[in-house]
Amino acid sequence: MSYNNCQNPKCHYNDTTDRIRGSKGNKVYTTRKGTHYFGIACTLGCLNEFWEHHKEQIQRAIPPMPIQSRPIDTYYHWSSGELRKLENSQS
Repeated sequence: MSYNNCQNPKCHYNDTTDRIRGSKGNKVYTTRKGTHYFGIACTLGCLNEFWEHHKEQIQRAIPPMPIQSRPIDTYYHWSSGELRKLENSQS
């Protein structure tokens, strides 16, 4: 999912000239477009602030992974997604 604007709740507090919008007597700082960094944030700094701000919600949404294992004489073949047995295995 991609958002139109940066999702960092503090983005508009960054004082940069490209965030200034409005007419002469009514200028305000606004958020940038969220086109980079997963479509969530406009800069790496905003992305880090987003993760920090939403850390607890993210941790609640993603369950902890159980301990995983595999036999010693096997390897994971990344292109096929298979667990394969090592040839000439010395067990």
